[in-house]
Amino acid sequence: MSWSKDTPMFALIGNYGHSQWSRWSIIAGADGERLTLREGDSTEHFWNTLRSKGSSQLLPNWIGFLSYEFGYVIEPNSGTLEEQTWPLADFVWCEKALIHDAKTNSWWSVGGCEVPVIIPESLTTPAWDSLHDKAQENAFAQDVQKTVNYIHEGDIFQANITRRFSAEVDGDIRTNALSMLGNPGGWYGAWLEFPEDGRYVLSMSPELFIQFSEDTGDIVTRPMKGTRPEQDAPEQLLDSEKDAAELHMIVDLMRNDLGRVCEFGSIHVEGARTIERHPTVWQCVGEIHGKVKPEYDVEDVLRATFPPGSVTGAPKIRAMQIIQELENTPRGPYCGAIGLIGKIAMLNVAIRTALFRGNGKPNNFKGELEYSTGCGIVAESDPQAETEESEVKTHILNMEHPSDCNV
Repeated sequence: MSWSKDTPMFALIGNYGHSQWSRWSIIAGADGERLTLREGDSTEHFWNTLRSKGSSQLLPNWIGFLSYEFGYVIEPNSGTLEEQTWPLADFVWCEKALIHDAKTNSWWSVGGCEVPVIIPESLTTPAWDSLHDKAQENAFAQDVQKTVNYIHEGDIFQANITRRFSAEVDGDIRTNALSMLGNPGGWYGAWLEFPEDGRYVLSMSPELFIQFSEDTGDIVTRPMKGTRPEQDAPEQLLDSEKDAAELHMIVDLMRNDLGRVCEFGSIHVEGARTIERHPTVWQCVGEIHGKVKPEYDVEDVLRATFPPGSVTGAPKIRAMQIIQELENTPRGPYCGAIGLIGKIAMLNVAIRTALFRGNGKPNNFKGELEYSTGCGIVAESDPQAETEESEVKTHILNMEHPSDCNV
């Protein structure tokens, strides 16, 4: 059967051909309760509802996103909530889904969900409004320099500063998004539809924020810092002292965050700095494991770790204050986390993430696409080099030549 154009789709798409870490894919319909947190809403109600359901299986569970600004709710000293264009959190309770295990190359159905066939339609090619805007480039470079100045003054060691791009799009964004998730995809890809609000989220993230099981207490995070275009020799990245410093700081930050909820002595670094190939880029990755104390649940884990350290900086709270000072618009789901929350939590770091706002259903959408890229700024950062890196990271988002998408 074809997936109904009237049924919102919530898809978490792994890319197992590249990594053992992206084993599972879930394609679910929005068939249950929606849990949305907006500015001024009760966080107690949000947490209680989130905890009241959930299983030790991949489904049924909550699927959705936490916006970056949710961090201001968790840690008020990190910044102030200004007018938001996206909810602070938005999840849907999913009872029916198709689940794919790439390790065994097998599908199974939960709740009687049937396999859909997506028929591709057309999409107007995005043309970035700001990619070659000299004034916008200069503004970003100036923000990088201000961040470097803060570092030299001793305020912080590192901050992740982001740059916005935008484009008008018109057409079938669902098919194109699913096609992109298949090729080149991301290890922790996602496609979320909120048509009643005219909002859609596409993520091709390569980065795992947390994978956590309440049953076992096992938790892992895999922060990334250091990027080079795929055409460059990977040794250029490995040999970079600046990029190594970026990652080591964030590995230490995430170890400290996990230390708030993990058993003493359980936290260990499996890999301090390894190189991985991802679509269009090389990335350097750290990997930290721990065992969460039995009395703590996913709320405690998120309160201890969110937002991800790789998209904030070190020390985290001061870095977030500087980010809010320099960036003139909220990040929304970008730099937040997308995935599944229940007794099992699997959340990406929502980088390589496009946000759509407009009118129409996903097969006939008209509106704006916003895409952002971020760079980890340290004392050695060069504003021009960081500006160029921010553009390299836009190359993954290419909706120009979608392939047929059979899910």
